[in-house]
Amino acid sequence: MAHLRTLAGTFLVLASTAASAQQSITAASIAGTIVDAQRAAIPFATVTATARATTQRSVAQTDAHGHFRFAILPVGDYDLAVTAPGFAVTTQALQADAGGAYRLDFTLSVAGVAASATVMTEANNLDAGRSQIAETVRIDEAQSLPFSGRNYLDLALLLPGVSQTNTASTQTFAETSAVLGQGYSVNSQRNFSNSFVVDGLSANDDAAGLAGSVFGLDTVREFQVVTANGQAEFGRALGGFFNVVTQSGTANLHGTLYGFLRNQRLNTANALSRTVLPLTQGQFGAGLGGPALRDRTFCYANYEGRRLNTDGVLTITPANAAAINTRLIATGYAAPLLTVGTTPTTLYGTAVHTDNAFARVDQRFTDRDAFALRYSLYRLNAVNARGVGGLAAVSNGTAVRDMTQTVAASNILTLSPRFTNETRAQFTADDLQAPPNDQVGPVVAISGVATFGRFSSSPTARHNYLAEVVDNAILQRGTHSLKAGADFLYNRTSITFPMQSRGSYTFASLAAFLTGTYNTQGYAQTFGTPSVTQGNPNVGLYLQDEWKPTPRLTLNLGVRYDVESVPTLQADTNNISPRIGIAFSPRSDGSTVVRASFGLFYDRIPLRPLANALLSAHNTVNATQAALLSYSFTPGQAGAPVFPALGIAPTAAGVLNYTLMDTHLPLASSTQASVQIEQAIGLRTTLSLSAQHVRGEHLIASVNHNINPDGTRPNIALGNVKQYSGVGDSQYDGLALSVVQRPVTWGSARVSYTWSKAIDDVGEFFFSAPVNNFSLRDDRSRSDDDQRHRVSFDATVHTSLTQGTSLRSAVLHGWQLGGILQYTSRLPFNITTGQTSLQATTLRPCLAATITTACRQAASGSLLGRNAGTGFDNFTLSTRLGRTFHVGERTSLETFAEAFNTLNHRNDAVPNGTFGTGTYPNVPNATFGQATAVGDPRSVQLAARLRF
Repeated sequence: MAHLRTLAGTFLVLASTAASAQQSITAASIAGTIVDAQRAAIPFATVTATARATTQRSVAQTDAHGHFRFAILPVGDYDLAVTAPGFAVTTQALQADAGGAYRLDFTLSVAGVAASATVMTEANNLDAGRSQIAETVRIDEAQSLPFSGRNYLDLALLLPGVSQTNTASTQTFAETSAVLGQGYSVNSQRNFSNSFVVDGLSANDDAAGLAGSVFGLDTVREFQVVTANGQAEFGRALGGFFNVVTQSGTANLHGTLYGFLRNQRLNTANALSRTVLPLTQGQFGAGLGGPALRDRTFCYANYEGRRLNTDGVLTITPANAAAINTRLIATGYAAPLLTVGTTPTTLYGTAVHTDNAFARVDQRFTDRDAFALRYSLYRLNAVNARGVGGLAAVSNGTAVRDMTQTVAASNILTLSPRFTNETRAQFTADDLQAPPNDQVGPVVAISGVATFGRFSSSPTARHNYLAEVVDNAILQRGTHSLKAGADFLYNRTSITFPMQSRGSYTFASLAAFLTGTYNTQGYAQTFGTPSVTQGNPNVGLYLQDEWKPTPRLTLNLGVRYDVESVPTLQADTNNISPRIGIAFSPRSDGSTVVRASFGLFYDRIPLRPLANALLSAHNTVNATQAALLSYSFTPGQAGAPVFPALGIAPTAAGVLNYTLMDTHLPLASSTQASVQIEQAIGLRTTLSLSAQHVRGEHLIASVNHNINPDGTRPNIALGNVKQYSGVGDSQYDGLALSVVQRPVTWGSARVSYTWSKAIDDVGEFFFSAPVNNFSLRDDRSRSDDDQRHRVSFDATVHTSLTQGTSLRSAVLHGWQLGGILQYTSRLPFNITTGQTSLQATTLRPCLAATITTACRQAASGSLLGRNAGTGFDNFTLSTRLGRTFHVGERTSLETFAEAFNTLNHRNDAVPNGTFGTGTYPNVPNATFGQATAVGDPRSVQLAARLRF
């Protein structure tokens, strides 16, 4: 580690002597030049930026060349005033977004003899110094739109390049996660390759690979997604960056009290069950913000609760359920039987109860020293939230309970007009429990028919401590703005994963289940201690120079270095990431900006697969080091159990399997290149066109190392030896169009369109395995998240929101109509037979006229390609109609009704990918390709919000 300490020392010296600058993750920056009418620089002019929300002022002064800069300016609306002796005062309004790098040049006119004049202008809000491709949703836009469940992460789906991941799952929570949903894909990359940043600090769940923090929608001030980036400050992800800035108090006391109510009486029938599903949901909350000490201390607090009780839909057919139950009764199966419905579907109950609490204090010690402290709490209690739904019975589900608490602080210290230092720190404690519904087992999976029994696919508990410290330093030197920083992050994670402790049977078809013939290695069972604790100290260092060789050209030149240390793996220390960004304004008025970026990005090591390797045998094939021994059997093998029998203890008759992680695993990486043209149309509208290319390498996948090409084993004493290795790669190319109409007198609007193509040779999950370990090209195909077309349109229109002074205005004022329309094209799905190949991976249909031994062994070219199926598209329109009533000068009541899927369009989901063992493509299973889940039908929500 000596070389690491030397490198860290070098960065810290740079940070303390010449470091940091321009574009900040959590704030904006403003730079410009002040000249007179003859274009001569005006030195020592004063530029004052006054925040409208807090009236706090930040002051900068021009140097001898007329240059000025605000290195870190909190997001919000500002009034800038430029003063210089003998010149008229010039003012300009600006809306500053997170990560924005604004270029504002002023030409001052000579003041009149009697008094100084004031010249007022307004900026077009194009941040001409920003080189990354990013879009931002502000809280006022979010509050005007209908969002089912008010999940703040769904704001990302309004933006180009972002889609929901194609996980073929109906469960409410992804494994080891307490965050609603299955994740988000940026530029068709895997969902665990994103980074979530809140107030400049990591909000990642390094175990699940999803967001690790949950906030109420009202606590989010700005939500930004960076899809292409030339900034060295961003790290630990090869995909996109979700950047959140939280709410803070203002100079005036203000508050909200709100409630949202849904009930099945306002809904239509589910397309699969053909009944109206029972549903009650209440979301309610309150927020309060204001000054504690005038002009110095500002506070904000919010609480939001959610109480959801509903039913989900099971699509196991009654005939299949009856046949399965008959067999279960005959064999003495001890776990619960399947529920048999009188319709093609049956229902199950789900409850999701959450509580969010948030508090933030902003303290201005002096005009040069700003401090912020925040606390957040998230509590979850959910029933049937994971595993159950579609073809998975209630017995295969789990509850999910979680408690997450975070304390975070930041300090911005301006040491001189040219030097600023920013420090951030946080500590998070997270305790998650996911007990299975069925404690008896075994779990049974009948491909394309049903899954039931004790859930065994993800951990039953996870406890995590996260600590992080970040320091950034900023130095302005003429046309150069230098930024350097260091990020130290550590997770201590304990994971409990019993796996198949109560046994696991896998059958290729219903017929195979009824005869008791399970797949090759189709019975598995684990014995031992199912818990492991691990840590992952991370260090990230970066240096960046924002150089303006001309007023219209900005060059962002940076380099980043990341290293992560985890148990049993040799640290990958070659992770030097060059970053280049260009922003050019070809027009003198700054109405057009051309951006381009190129960079190398490294991912982090996911802790879930590492936990599997540590549990197996501490990442070895030495059984004496195993915490959790895993055995598997094939029918006919000596000692193989007969369904539904379980193993009593480890036995020499079973085949011992191991899970490993490559001890020299390289960090997954991506090379990204982008170009964007952004055009201002007037002062409030922008149009942008962009093209992006992402090449991913060393993507993690599970490869069986104890297999020969002919299906025999190199080591006959062992079963599967699956190693997580960086063998995969991907390629993404996309074009995006975006039109943003910022709020004007009639409302606001946003249009996003993305066309893209994504190719890879690994699936969405880290445990994805190639069908042929000796030819990954057999799996090269459309990515799981390859979505060729995606359209999102949202808009809000309203009449005057002022209080009416006449009968006519009292009737017409205060009306608001908002909506979100989204269309996504068809996603691919993998077509399988339900059988297991000799490579110990899922077999796809054989392309030969007759099924040969070579095909069963997944020999190159003999199988149908991966993701050859085409699933379903999705079209949804949601609307909101509201009316605002004024109660006095400072109090208003907003009432509104929201309709989700207003047109009641049927959106099928999760196609049944089991073709069966019949001749492809002529003899499929009866339910092949049919939807096993469906999107929500039309539902209506009533709500009210009191503002004061």
